[in-house]
Amino acid sequence: MKRYKTRRLSAKEWDDLLARSPQRTRFLDPDFLKLFDVPLRYWGIDRNGVVIAGMSVIETDIYGGRSLPWCYYQGIIYHEEIWRAAPSKRTQYEIELAEQLVEDVAQEEPAFTISLHSSLTDIRGLDWVHFHRPDRPCLKLFPRYTAIVDLVDASPETLRAACRSARRQEERYAVEREGLTVAEDGTIQELVALFQATFVRQDISLRDETVSALPDFAGYLLKNGCGRLHVVRKDAKAVAIALVFDDYDGIAHVPVVGTGETRFGGTLLYFHILFSALERGAKAVDLNGANSPKRAYFKHSMGAAPQLFFEASWKGEEE
Repeated sequence: MKRYKTRRLSAKEWDDLLARSPQRTRFLDPDFLKLFDVPLRYWGIDRNGVVIAGMSVIETDIYGGRSLPWCYYQGIIYHEEIWRAAPSKRTQYEIELAEQLVEDVAQEEPAFTISLHSSLTDIRGLDWVHFHRPDRPCLKLFPRYTAIVDLVDASPETLRAACRSARRQEERYAVEREGLTVAEDGTIQELVALFQATFVRQDISLRDETVSALPDFAGYLLKNGCGRLHVVRKDAKAVAIALVFDDYDGIAHVPVVGTGETRFGGTLLYFHILFSALERGAKAVDLNGANSPKRAYFKHSMGAAPQLFFEASWKGEEE
């Protein structure tokens, strides 16, 4: 017998829960999610009129992937009172609430994918979905990694020292050999152009919907005062650019990066991102994804440590 009631939440109820959740992130703000113009639904567990856990179901088919472009940690969130419980009680809550929430949502939704916040490392509740119902599909769980640079007690000197010597050399060559400069005056037009150029070099076709969504994605963060466009220029021409934004927990995210005709500009860009975040007082920089070889090796060579998080997918029985 289930202890709590699972039900659909309004955007206001979701926003209220999010504001009191340790898993709060701008990636889950209702206004932010509206940018993508896709069907989405919020679900929550109600205990005596208080929503104590929730998850979003986001339909991403038009973007051709399991998640929205440039988005992370769009999964289960808990009320702060649940998270502040004694360790043994919190473990119980984390397992049983996740299991009930996902099982109940799976009764109503034909398919969904969630990406868990990195604070959610106990995934037994998800692994045990339909544990006693062999006639029902289980969730598929996927380990994922991002790359995190810790800025607590850091300095420009310690950040440089944590990088590979080749990266420090490239930083110097970017200035001395390529004559590059770096600032935070990039434009959305430059971001879109260099983002597309990055994929053209890899012979990867981007969906029109993805390209069209990028100006609104970047514009939302810039207008809210939490985003910046770091740009590397050769004379006046942008050759590398990154969208960076500060999340509610003091962590800076780097969801979009684009590079053009430059050999060392990417390295200079990443050094500038780290130093700028340090100067602003960020706790860490999340380089947002390290799940392919070249991307992972580069980010870890910049002193970033691997951070595990999880994705989970559900697909009901075929009709």
